[in-house]
Amino acid sequence: MRRIVEYLALTIVGILVTGSLVGMLLDRPVFMSYAYSGSMEPTINKGDVFFINPLSRNPGVGDIIVFQTGDVWTVHRVYAVTEGGYITKGDNNIATDQQSHDIPPIPKERIAGTVITVKGTPLRIPQLGNYLGTGLSDRGKVLLAGALILVGILAFAGDETSHSRKRKKKITVKFRTLYALTSVFLLIMVAVSTFVSWETVPITYSVTSAGGLREGWYLPGEEFQQEITIKNRNLYPMTYFVSMGPTITAVSEDGFMLNEGEERSITVTLKAPQKTAMYSPRLQVNAYMPILPVSVLDELYRIHPMVPLLAILMEISLFLGAFYVISGIGNEDVLRIRRRRTSFLRGISEVFRI
Repeated sequence: MRRIVEYLALTIVGILVTGSLVGMLLDRPVFMSYAYSGSMEPTINKGDVFFINPLSRNPGVGDIIVFQTGDVWTVHRVYAVTEGGYITKGDNNIATDQQSHDIPPIPKERIAGTVITVKGTPLRIPQLGNYLGTGLSDRGKVLLAGALILVGILAFAGDETSHSRKRKKKITVKFRTLYALTSVFLLIMVAVSTFVSWETVPITYSVTSAGGLREGWYLPGEEFQQEITIKNRNLYPMTYFVSMGPTITAVSEDGFMLNEGEERSITVTLKAPQKTAMYSPRLQVNAYMPILPVSVLDELYRIHPMVPLLAILMEISLFLGAFYVISGIGNEDVLRIRRRRTSFLRGISEVFRI
């Protein structure tokens, strides 16, 4: 029975992790996400992780959905259903999204799924998103990902078989196998450290006939500038690029490199829409390891933000492959380790024992 529970837990974790990675590649939430604002409070607080049913694409009034507006994914409740799409509203907002942000009704193809609820209450993990988003350092996120991978390997390597009652077993590992596993782990760490360096920077302003009376108030159609500070929180240099949204007409920097802990202010030029409302466009900031020249990364970034990362991973793979051939590591002898079999739960306790 315990074995079934362990495999079930591993399966669920595997599905969630795989879904999250797929969502990261597709730039959309799949099985879970977290709230980065308080618009749904107290139902879903800022930083709460919630779970999504991606198969529920036909919600009704009162359901909480995850939908896309421009480049932003939002979690709000269905307020009404019209022929043109869904009218949405945050529980903590006074007006609907269509009234306050000039967002057209949400079509079905823009919906990622419905938030999973139990008796009307969302299934959520309070405040976890604050640590996944900004509360955890980049090094901490990479180490956490590495620990999860290590635990996963330990779960399968330390599992007992029902056909053997031996307490000890000899493990045979070829150096080329160990090299291949290490290479895969390195590529995963590079991908993870790149993903956690990406962020969206909101620029909130209001379009009103009283533009200029207060900071952040602008007249309809007015062009204005704001400064955004970008800081490298990694332990190594990174090359940064900024994507422009529909109301953003220019940024002062196309691509630039920042060393560890270094920061830079860039000027963003925006043009206020004609309709009076509150707007919050978001800049997409992508960072990459400076393995390739900035000019090359810039050309690849213009195709899609994922293309530079794929090129970096390919460059590392080619280097690892060349080193494998030149060093002759594939001809090395095997490594034999004698170990005691442990169960999944005992293996985890061994890893984290101090």
